[in-house]
Amino acid sequence: MSRIETAKNWVQARRLTLVGLAAAAMAAGASAEVNLSGISEVITAIVDLVPDLLDLVIGIVPIIVTIALVGFLVKFFDRILGMLKY
Repeated sequence: MSRIETAKNWVQARRLTLVGLAAAAMAAGASAEVNLSGISEVITAIVDLVPDLLDLVIGIVPIIVTIALVGFLVKFFDRILGMLKY
């Protein structure tokens, strides 16, 4: 038997081993049940938070707009006064 044939036989044996292991893993996983109670609790908690986040965004947007306008006006008048100094 040459080295090439020995390598081919080794590869074929490893493939059969992997196929057997995969079949055993699928058979074990097929009988397992999935418990979704924890996931449903997390989804319910997230859905309960969404209205609170929406209220937070709606409440903070006017404050951000006001701060932006005040900052713009302060910088605008600062530049005007800066030009008057020279």
